[in-house]
Amino acid sequence: MNFRVHLLVFTLTFASFLTVSGFSTDSTLHKFEPHDSYAWCMDSLWMAEQFDSQLLELDTSNLNIFGYAKDEIPVFSDSIISLRLEKLNEQTPFQLVFNRHVAAQIKIYSQRYRRHVSTMLGKSNFYFPLFEEILDRYNLPLEFKYLAVVESALKPHARSRSAATGLWQFMYATGKIYDLNVTSYIDERSDPIQSTIAACDYFTFLYKMFNDWELVLAAYNGGPGYVSRAMTKHGVSDFWSLRPFLRKETQNYVPKFIAVNYIMNYASEHNIYPIEYPYLPSHTDTVSVSQSLKFIHLSETLNIPMEVLRELNPIYKRDLIPVAKGKKQLLTLPVEKMVSFVKNESLLYDYATKDQKKYVESDEPIVHRVVKGEYLGKIADKYGVRVSQIKSWNKLKSTNLKIGQKLVVYVGTRYSPSQAKKSAVSFSGKTINYTIKSGDTLWKIANLHDGVTVRKLEEINNISSSDLKPGMVIKIPKTS
Repeated sequence: MNFRVHLLVFTLTFASFLTVSGFSTDSTLHKFEPHDSYAWCMDSLWMAEQFDSQLLELDTSNLNIFGYAKDEIPVFSDSIISLRLEKLNEQTPFQLVFNRHVAAQIKIYSQRYRRHVSTMLGKSNFYFPLFEEILDRYNLPLEFKYLAVVESALKPHARSRSAATGLWQFMYATGKIYDLNVTSYIDERSDPIQSTIAACDYFTFLYKMFNDWELVLAAYNGGPGYVSRAMTKHGVSDFWSLRPFLRKETQNYVPKFIAVNYIMNYASEHNIYPIEYPYLPSHTDTVSVSQSLKFIHLSETLNIPMEVLRELNPIYKRDLIPVAKGKKQLLTLPVEKMVSFVKNESLLYDYATKDQKKYVESDEPIVHRVVKGEYLGKIADKYGVRVSQIKSWNKLKSTNLKIGQKLVVYVGTRYSPSQAKKSAVSFSGKTINYTIKSGDTLWKIANLHDGVTVRKLEEINNISSSDLKPGMVIKIPKTS
């Protein structure tokens, strides 16, 4: 029986089960209507047709064509690995070279990180089709998808010690430049689609600046200013010549990227196989929500585990979908729950209103209760704000805190409480002149002016960073 027949049998069987079983909640709620099995069946088949043909094989018995023992760790000569990389190199504008630095990283992934690679292979079924579609739209090399493995291990909630967040590990300031909103309740750096679009904008900008894909990778990790200054100081123009002069993390960044390209394509040869990831694009769908909802309400009424809601909706930081009056937010659900949600939406809202405000501005402050061992600096680091801001928002005259004390925190804003309530930056239509200095880039200039993005500078000046020359005068939009 082929894959499509298996899928059809499963879909019809499961849809029939939902039709006869219906759905009910606890005694405090109305009985929810059963799914429209026919509609769900048709949606599932259509989505499977669109996405499932792209998926990796998951059956280990089919993948283990070399007859390896379960725990066997194959080792290959440098010449074999080099030949494999040469084959991959024919398909990409990246230079997938083989040297001792790359060999060291391949050894780590193929021996020490074997289970990690298995997990990434399974998750790639969910994330790679999404990445590839957006990368293709930007006409960027599809191999950039492997950078998300290096950056976050395909974890949308990933957060580094330096507070870089999401699949592509954006810092707060860089995320703002590329229109990724961070508030008390949402973090668009964790949204797979929006963060990937922002990453593609950033890749495009970096390529205009360096015209070299390996230097784009180095600049993505170390910062374009850092890489540009190092190139000028040492008089080199390619990554491998520049590598000895970079900090260790950036030195290893390109070798890691090449190693991930290799191991994700030759995992079976190394007796590494995917661990199935329970979510696939064809098994989820998205709906608009017109009223604030807590995840617990969705979990109880639709019988969806909280961890599933968090995994499918990583943008929401506090298990709450904040919806402002007259606005909507998006909610991703397993596709078999979608029709139940749509049919019973008003009942769900009525239930939620019992203990949740109907409308919540996404940039409303949160209230932090001080616990033992906390101090202002630690709290400021937790929320990505400054100590001086917390003192100002709470009218504190000293840094002394009491256990149980409540503090108002405006997460994700560099402004005052009154300014933080603005939902978006608006421009007055006026501009100021800025004279380009040596070492300036559009990214650096945008970062110096609140609300200004690289895209906006490119638009009003009809330039890119590669066009900048010291002494040139460009226009900076003024915010109203």
